Amino acid sequence: MCFFYRDTVYKLYKTHADKDHFIKGVLAPTIRRKKFVEHDFKLNQHFSRGIYKKVHSVYFNDGKVEVDDYDGNSIHVLFEMDRLDFSQNFHEQLLTGEVNEKDLYQLGYETAKTVDEYLAEVPSDINWYNIAKERMAFLRQFVEWLPDEYSSPVEESKCLDVLDEYLEENRERYEKIKGDQLTVNLDNHDEDIFIKDGKPSFIDLLPPMSCWWYGLPHTNLSNIMVNIEALHSNPAADIVKTGYLKYHKIDSLSEQELAFTRAFSYLISVAHFGSLPDKAEVTQKYIKQLKNIPNWF
Repeated sequence: MCFFYRDTVYKLYKTHADKDHFIKGVLAPTIRRKKFVEHDFKLNQHFSRGIYKKVHSVYFNDGKVEVDDYDGNSIHVLFEMDRLDFSQNFHEQLLTGEVNEKDLYQLGYETAKTVDEYLAEVPSDINWYNIAKERMAFLRQFVEWLPDEYSSPVEESKCLDVLDEYLEENRERYEKIKGDQLTVNLDNHDEDIFIKDGKPSFIDLLPPMSCWWYGLPHTNLSNIMVNIEALHSNPAADIVKTGYLKYHKIDSLSEQELAFTRAFSYLISVAHFGSLPDKAEVTQKYIKQLKNIPNWF
């Protein structure tokens, strides 16, 4: 729940939630939820370029609301944020075509830079295969929940089967990619990106499912490239990739590795936009791309 006050936004969270929520654990009561909220703020404060200002504890006493400094004990917490101009939202800019090469290049460069600078404490016992396997299970569930007009084309494309086969073929190699070989992965789709004065800010980045928290670094690039390919053009997406490569001082990425994360991003975008009202036209733009995915592998 958000409250707007002039140029400031206050976003209200609970530190506990329904124990029967389908995402078990992360939204469970008390300690895990508290850690999730703290992780959420830390991540967003870094990637938003200061939009996330402060965390407050919220108490209800004698019919009154009391907002104090964060103490980790309250049922409700409040994120204090700068108010954003919706005209700067990257999703809206893609839909109207109001993007330029300089902003696209900077988006790729800053994505690489901010991820590289974030001190992610990746657990040593997780690996890319297990993460990707768990994500695939969630993705299949999300697709099943979609209306038939969206779920049927996904099933007919065989994309999910192709990704499963690719993942199993690379299981041994992917199980060895773990710990500090992984980095923070973001829910950085285009609706959560704002372009201001030529620089991107990223908000609302932490998914509730912990299997989305860490992964291959270029997963963050794939999420953005897919949005641009579907809603604008492949050449525009390539400009973002160029900025990303420039920061890392490399000439290319493994096409197969990038294909896997891009394909996944297409499917999760169908699941996301297909679940929203008034996004039928946008969803169809992603669905049109699915027929190409099996040829990538």
